[in-house]
Amino acid sequence: MNGSELASLTTTGELIRLTLKSAPLNLLHRAMLQQIQELLESLGDSPAGRFLIVDSDGAAFSAGLDMAEQTKEAVFLLLDQYHTVARMLSAFPRPTIAIVRGIALGAGNELAACCDFVLASLQAAFGQPEIRVGTMPSLASLLLPQRIGLQRTLQMILTGNPVDAREAERMGLIYRAVPEDALDAALEELLDSFRGSSTAVMELALRSARHARTHELEQHLREAQSLFLNELMDLEDPGEGVRAFLEKRPPRWKHR
Repeated sequence: MNGSELASLTTTGELIRLTLKSAPLNLLHRAMLQQIQELLESLGDSPAGRFLIVDSDGAAFSAGLDMAEQTKEAVFLLLDQYHTVARMLSAFPRPTIAIVRGIALGAGNELAACCDFVLASLQAAFGQPEIRVGTMPSLASLLLPQRIGLQRTLQMILTGNPVDAREAERMGLIYRAVPEDALDAALEELLDSFRGSSTAVMELALRSARHARTHELEQHLREAQSLFLNELMDLEDPGEGVRAFLEKRPPRWKHR
């Protein structure tokens, strides 16, 4: 793979491990997302491993999409690449488990929610802070209500306030929160609960359980991209939000 390694893929026995490697924040920009796509494509339609683990190097799982690429001119290409990765994770033929040790914000939280299970350290935090910089999430409104309901989803999206790992577990956003030094044991416990099952049958069961989300996802992504490009990016405030973030100052909203 050309250029710096922004993500890696290793297969050890039954485990496939996809690791985000753009520390400290693992911001999701086009180059990183392209590498993730290529790594997942390299596994083919029937991966040798039985489970896909998605984790990260550094203190953060992911702080979300790179703000520098969220300009009116570049955001379509960024969203298109991000949505390609989201589709691939959501449809991966084996159980998928995200391991979150730090913050999972914006698209980072959505990326974790694309996985079947999320295990987190007690130091982790989850949120959709896009509203604070004059934009909005593209996947949370589809993925999160299935886990936490519409009201809690709206609370996260409209306030931008994060939740800690214990609250995320209580509300059903994640599967389990444990001390960081217990994450490996928690993962093994979860995997053990699947190991007695047929891989072929498990694959069919996953397809059945994900059926509604898979069909809703395609329509949602088309509508989300249209909303971003044809309405959101025509407003003045998103551009101000990006400039304010990059200039490290409070935004001056015009509310239009």
